[in-house]
Amino acid sequence: MNKALFDEVSVLFAEQRGLTYPDDLISVEIYGHSMLLIDSDMAGCVTSYVGHKRGVLDADQLRIVRECARDLGALVPRLRRREGRTYAARWLRIAELIMGDSQEGARYGE
Repeated sequence: MNKALFDEVSVLFAEQRGLTYPDDLISVEIYGHSMLLIDSDMAGCVTSYVGHKRGVLDADQLRIVRECARDLGALVPRLRRREGRTYAARWLRIAELIMGDSQEGARYGE
């Protein structure tokens, strides 16, 4: 686990949890996945990452984060309202950080 990445994820996740889900994302879908599902999936994985797992996710959770990152990467540029775009972009940044941490750990045999 990279402490700097873990700390950044923790801060961004705390900010995300403090927000109300944007109204403009309620009916948004990408690749057949609703933003509500992406939000829920990311929240579950990140809760594990920053919580009891302390920077480690299992293979299924990493797959979910990768899929969410793919969907968010396609979705964010399409969002026109600032609130929804900022909310989705923060999830994307969190996903990218977790994937980067996972790849770094794999290089060092963690």
